[in-house]
Amino acid sequence: MLRSLLLPVLILLGGAALPAVAQTSPAAQIPADLPRGERWLRHFSEDLLPFWNVPDAWGSPRGDFPTFRANDGKAVDWAKPPAELAEAPGWIKEQFGREYVRMKSRQTYFYGVAYHLTGDPKMLALARDGAAFIRRRALDPKTGSAVSYWEKGVPKPEVLARTTQDLAYAQLGLAMYYYLTRDEATLRDIKKLKRHIFAQYWNPQWQALRWVKKEGPDGEHLRQELVAQLDQVNAYLLLLTPILPAADRREWTADLKRLAQAMVRDYHDAERHLFWGTIHDPAQKQLGSRHTDFGHSAKAYWMLERIGRLTQDQALVGLATSGARAVLKQAYLPESGTWGSRLRPDGSVGTGKEWWIYAELDQLAATLALTDPAQAAPLPRTADFWFKRMVDPVNHEVWGGTGGAPDFEPWQGPKIHQWKSGYHSAEHALVGYLTAQALHGEAATLYFAPPSTKVLLRPYVFEGTAASRSSEALPGFPGRRKVEVAFTGLR
Repeated sequence: MLRSLLLPVLILLGGAALPAVAQTSPAAQIPADLPRGERWLRHFSEDLLPFWNVPDAWGSPRGDFPTFRANDGKAVDWAKPPAELAEAPGWIKEQFGREYVRMKSRQTYFYGVAYHLTGDPKMLALARDGAAFIRRRALDPKTGSAVSYWEKGVPKPEVLARTTQDLAYAQLGLAMYYYLTRDEATLRDIKKLKRHIFAQYWNPQWQALRWVKKEGPDGEHLRQELVAQLDQVNAYLLLLTPILPAADRREWTADLKRLAQAMVRDYHDAERHLFWGTIHDPAQKQLGSRHTDFGHSAKAYWMLERIGRLTQDQALVGLATSGARAVLKQAYLPESGTWGSRLRPDGSVGTGKEWWIYAELDQLAATLALTDPAQAAPLPRTADFWFKRMVDPVNHEVWGGTGGAPDFEPWQGPKIHQWKSGYHSAEHALVGYLTAQALHGEAATLYFAPPSTKVLLRPYVFEGTAASRSSEALPGFPGRRKVEVAFTGLR
């Protein structure tokens, strides 16, 4: 463990070639018991979707998705809340009464994934309702900003006190809806909010995005946060950049590059193979500090690897791939066949699970396995744990996490709150399906809803070849086609 922490990251110089990858088929090298794509589709349809495909989840009006619900999926009776909310920790309780745009956006994303995987128009209709609510109620036509939350119906906080992370996640559901439909009105609102973020929050001195713009005695405007950069990438920039018109694509590609530079320059610790979550306070540059965990590091390496491939930056791909392999090695617990969540201050690995961190590590390993099949080795066991121990077998969706070894008892706290919604579990299933199909040498089928069959369609944040394509009328969406595409050659 100590040797792996101290080994330097191999940073490839610009123009240097990437290490050669064996040209044999990944399907010939992956574990025989790696779950197939069908298993991920079943997980999505049987374990996740039932929690979200109920009237209590749809909001009133539809699209005003609730930030809090009970673990059985029912709407909360706040006069007599269920035990998981009544006994929730203080950091959750103190947000009761707020309705967060980021959670409405994450649920919109979930329904987008549901349509993407199943082709069910009812799921796309829910995604449309969520996107419409955000565009109608949360976006400020004067400033281009987005509300962070409502408290007793009042939008808060004031415009430049909103965090860049909240603004990024307001884009998430909109981005997924545009990716599926190419709805031009939605894209106009996405671009307006994106311009607001980069015009108001970019700090020329830091060459990075601020956390908040408004100056105040609390010093929030001085905070330098990894997620201020990272979440712009994973919420909307990476998904949309390749499919935008040429002029927008050039601008957005430049923004991806400068955010990547900021993350590597300011937050990356090459010797420890991690990203510091917060850097304005020197005391935070230590293990166990805010956002310094396997989840943020895995997501950062995953996004950098994808940016590198998109922009043909071989040096960035090399840095991200080397660091990612090291993180996966540190995080994997062979005794239990699971991922840990973070390095403790003493350098040991915490054995407890956090749902989103576990998902990010699975996604990173599966992505690396597309070019390095050896990285798939842990996935049969980590997936088995997820299916058996992270899923609520009675009321669906996944728990927020588990306790540590050896019992791994699931947390009984709320499964949906101001930070947990269907985003991470849906993306986990989508990436699991796409990569499983590719690693087994099989095509991955996805559904879109564009106005024309001639638009560029891509398999999420991956590249691939459309081996076949068919289309038919899409009920309830005049002028759009239900397009079914089978992708091969995922990379």
